[in-house]
Amino acid sequence: MIASDRELVRALRALADSNRFRMVQVVAAAGELSCGQIHEMFSLSQPTISHHLKILSEAGVLIARADAKHRFLSVNQELLEAIGEAVVARLGSKATTESEHR
Repeated sequence: MIASDRELVRALRALADSNRFRMVQVVAAAGELSCGQIHEMFSLSQPTISHHLKILSEAGVLIARADAKHRFLSVNQELLEAIGEAVVARLGSKATTESEHR
């Protein structure tokens, strides 16, 4: 669940970058990928990939699992569903919008 507008904006900003959005799509399609596997799928440097994955992880969009020397990432489906619900609840209500303009 997204408790505050700040958390919602942080997650949306993480997803707003086209490379990060695509990374989330790739991880979601695979279910789980290592950082190395993600790097192989993008024509970006390893530090750039790491930077994007850090932003996504810190925003809670990706969940990291450590296994020996490797990190495996999966999509936080609960957060993505909460983002959709929060956007609709906070921005999509016709009644809220109309009452605020009166």
